[in-house]
Amino acid sequence: MDNSIRFVLQSAAYIAKKLDPSDEKILQYLFEQCSDYAIMTDGYLPPSSAAVDEFLALPEGKTIQDKFIFGLLAPDDTLIGMLETIRHYPDEKSWWIGLMMLAPEHRGKGLGSQFYQAYETWVAQQKAQFVFLAVLEENQPGFTFWQKLGFEVIRIAPPQQFGNKVHRRYVLRRQVAEGKVPTRLTP
Repeated sequence: MDNSIRFVLQSAAYIAKKLDPSDEKILQYLFEQCSDYAIMTDGYLPPSSAAVDEFLALPEGKTIQDKFIFGLLAPDDTLIGMLETIRHYPDEKSWWIGLMMLAPEHRGKGLGSQFYQAYETWVAQQKAQFVFLAVLEENQPGFTFWQKLGFEVIRIAPPQQFGNKVHRRYVLRRQVAEGKVPTRLTP
């Protein structure tokens, strides 16, 4: 895979770059910082293998070449966020975001929106027409975040076991903004 993929956020001091398995330790540290998400999702702290597991997890029919994990780097080069995505999933014209996390101290500052917008600009260059994702029904702040970015609910997935918890998920979709920067919608 090409590990040189990078994109700059609107706040130019922040960049996103493609991570690879050699970044496992910094990604694991981010998972530990974002333990609130692991507890909400699975009911327990992230395992010591969370980063390794993230690099290896794939939906059926996809290969490691279809998977991209982007790290969001602060001006001091610290990993403060990540976005995991699969190309051509669930179909050839779409990309799927499996996970997006920001370290708690960086939430609520507009960086998540900028990270997504930079990602969407990049996937538009890859000829994507849609971005899909799923949000846990319990994750109302996440659901609101994605709706403000213009994602729409297309279905509610049946309950599924995640660790010690069972969740329903909202499956969301957004049409990719061709050739223009996606805008954040107001509530």
